[in-house]
Amino acid sequence: MKKSLIVITTSLLMSFGAHAATEGVEYQVLPKAIQFDAPNQVVKIYSINCPFCYKYEKAGIPNVKIIPAGMSFEQYHITTKPPFGIEKSTALAIAKVVKGDSVFKELKNKYYEQYHVKKEKFKDSDSAIAYSLDILSMSRAEFDSHAKDPAVKALLAKWDLGVEVAKIQGIPAITVNGKYLINTKSISSMEVLKELIAELSDK
Repeated sequence: MKKSLIVITTSLLMSFGAHAATEGVEYQVLPKAIQFDAPNQVVKIYSINCPFCYKYEKAGIPNVKIIPAGMSFEQYHITTKPPFGIEKSTALAIAKVVKGDSVFKELKNKYYEQYHVKKEKFKDSDSAIAYSLDILSMSRAEFDSHAKDPAVKALLAKWDLGVEVAKIQGIPAITVNGKYLINTKSISSMEVLKELIAELSDK
């Protein structure tokens, strides 16, 4: 009986070890210079202009349902990917700060649809901003005023902490606690991602 218990225990340990995430395969530790303060958070770094980001958005990868209890999920829209990344980021930040999550999500979805579904392109910076005004329910003058709001500027700066992270393996990039970067090529299912996030959150 004792021998059987030892065999079972060993088998369980081997099974766990076989599924444990491996640094350099399923994830990597971000260089200290670009790690950012995001305790108990899963952060997706993305851009409206990224086709893979759009695919992840449609598939809900990741989402709050797979985030461990006690953790939160945030999305950092970086300003650096053209076209008009700064204008789109600013509009999204204004939506988030001034109007709240529901308007933020509506605007994000409209931008995705405009770029990836309708294949429509803005001719200039003004048209990129004008597209957001109806959803934001504000004038261009109000938009420009809100863009100077310290809270909006702070959010944009926070989102752009993801710029250097994005250079490692592109976007979307999924990070855990601002320290671990998930290798998106290793995500074979939502369950695999859920387990990986849970494991990294405990490190």
